[in-house]
Amino acid sequence: MTQNTSDILGVNEIIDICVAKEMKHVVISPGSRNAPLTISFARDRRIETPVIVDERSAGYFALGIAQQTGKPVGLVCTSGTALLNYAPAIAEAFYQRLPLVVLSADRPQEWIGQDDSQAINQIDVLKNIVKASYHLPIATEGTDDLWHINRVTNEALSKSLTGRLGPIHINIPFREPLYGERPKRTNFERIINKIVTKDAISEENREQLVQEWKASNKILILAGLLPKNEKLNSYISQLAKYKQVVVLTESISNLENENFLPCIDRVITSFSLDEMQSFQPDLLLSFGGPLVSKKIKSFLRDYAPKKHWFVGKEETFIDTFKSLTSHIDMSPDCFFEDILTDLADCESNYAEEWKKKDADCDLKHDSFLENCEWSDLKAFETVLEAVPDGGNLQVSNSSVVRYAQLFKMRQNLVFNSNRGTSGIDGCTSTAVGACHVNDKLTTLITGDISFFYDTNGLWNKYLNNRLKIVLINNSGGGIFRFIPGPSDVPELDEYFETTQEYRADKLAETYGLDYFYADNLEALNKTLSDFFKLKNRAGILEIKTPRELNDVVLKGYFKTLREI
Repeated sequence: MTQNTSDILGVNEIIDICVAKEMKHVVISPGSRNAPLTISFARDRRIETPVIVDERSAGYFALGIAQQTGKPVGLVCTSGTALLNYAPAIAEAFYQRLPLVVLSADRPQEWIGQDDSQAINQIDVLKNIVKASYHLPIATEGTDDLWHINRVTNEALSKSLTGRLGPIHINIPFREPLYGERPKRTNFERIINKIVTKDAISEENREQLVQEWKASNKILILAGLLPKNEKLNSYISQLAKYKQVVVLTESISNLENENFLPCIDRVITSFSLDEMQSFQPDLLLSFGGPLVSKKIKSFLRDYAPKKHWFVGKEETFIDTFKSLTSHIDMSPDCFFEDILTDLADCESNYAEEWKKKDADCDLKHDSFLENCEWSDLKAFETVLEAVPDGGNLQVSNSSVVRYAQLFKMRQNLVFNSNRGTSGIDGCTSTAVGACHVNDKLTTLITGDISFFYDTNGLWNKYLNNRLKIVLINNSGGGIFRFIPGPSDVPELDEYFETTQEYRADKLAETYGLDYFYADNLEALNKTLSDFFKLKNRAGILEIKTPRELNDVVLKGYFKTLREI
């Protein structure tokens, strides 16, 4: 039996193209102006259509799906301010390089600015945070109009998925009536494929790069935000064996090898002023998205390398350390596959010196934690050790992701964090979206401000027993107690830390989650095994830590590292 679909010409052309470009999920927020899209997507068995009422949460939910699948994820909303609520998640997707596809319904253009309901100027409203914006014609009676819709939709989806991946916006005006139906046609619309040839280094550029490599006795490889990539991990692991090569990673780089140094802040903190210059690289080779560590950025800006290669499909120069000399416009795995056999080892003690510092930091770290009093730092150590093997770990922003960087990455976990723009506003929604498409246990570690900011992330029917939320509640934005500036002003409590005393037990009850609570180490150890057992519902473990002691402990920790 033929399934009915929207009778507005052009809508089903859009859907066929989305499916052909491997879109499997479209997150829909309720509304009327988007009815033609909603009806047609909802009835198409090729696509799953979660419904999230709050568009801000919907955007992050979709981002969590894209994070896990690497495929384009659609977002459908009604006209007006609904579209504006996508902006935080779209900005995050842009800087995290994720292919979100915004399909916004709009009013006819003649009604914009005429005090009509839900009629704002939507054209190009996301232009600064998407790869491209498109506005489709409202009239679809003629063959040229349908050709236009077909060509533009093909181009938009291809642009999202090639080069530097990222979000795109298609604005679609609709006239009433909006709820008409017709049988869906069986023929598929024209699909325009973008054929991308394999990246390769020219012989001239290869010779230049190899000469720069050979001229460098101190080579620093630095990885930023990345999805898990076994092929890339293998290539970097081979280079990490070289005597002149040091590989610095972060947990969100998802790279792991015994020769990598994953705790950047710990090692750099241990450098004395007299030692800084000896750790300065001749050649810096960086790739991936944004970095968490502020210390590595400061170090490399103050002690700049002679040469800096950035490897990645980018449309702008990424000059984070103010020393860029070559932008290698290739995906990192293609680049290392192409050039690896040309990059030789040499006599150097550069890697040995970094690894010695790292080993000393390990000892100091373990010693400090063994005697550490109850605090955020002790809670993190305990929780990170207890997260079950083989899962997905979502880490929220602000102090949480920074604490996570102080502990060596577990080999059998995948780390994700919204470090594109580093906002706290959608961490829960992202984790819920990720868990929805991931059959692994998904653990979100979040702070209280991040958690309460995004409680609408729990306002949906897609929570399942694989979602575990660890809430570190230190009664405010604890990060402001240990960063220079706000920690020294009298307005700290009210205007920066925003001190508050909320608990999540009532929220857990409202949204039907299991709830656990611990306010000391003994209680936490007793609770963790029960918390991580799969039951029938998602769960929250709220961990209460001492607000006015956490910064004292952390400052003492870094002081210990500086004494190496």
